[in-house]
Amino acid sequence: MNAVGAIRRLMGFLGFDEEVEDEPVEEAGERRTPVLRLHAARQMEIVVLQPRSFDDARTAAEYLKGRRPIVVNLREADREVAQRIVDFLCGVDYALDGHLQRVAEDIFLFTPSHVVISAERSRSFTDSPTFPVS
Repeated sequence: MNAVGAIRRLMGFLGFDEEVEDEPVEEAGERRTPVLRLHAARQMEIVVLQPRSFDDARTAAEYLKGRRPIVVNLREADREVAQRIVDFLCGVDYALDGHLQRVAEDIFLFTPSHVVISAERSRSFTDSPTFPVS
């Protein structure tokens, strides 16, 4: 692999989009050098889901596998189904070295490993060991 290919792979791994343009040749016989433009600011998208059945949890897992953060609103789901969904997504998130934050009583934020959650700790919903039952 040449140096340009290695740089492109490294930039792709780091999440930078790249566009390759050729510089105009100034004199005959000079070698063309590719110019890389890096777009350091990438737009982050957070997916909001309201699963009502356990089958909907698979869709949420696919978003996490695609390295997209998700907010899961379980207010409309049955308590037992909601507990199964949370357990499943916690397992997926753990396997992907992701992060989890309970935002409200029935709302959870799951993020992949490259998104860190910073939260002020006051009265936290994460203190309760079990899923809250209304």
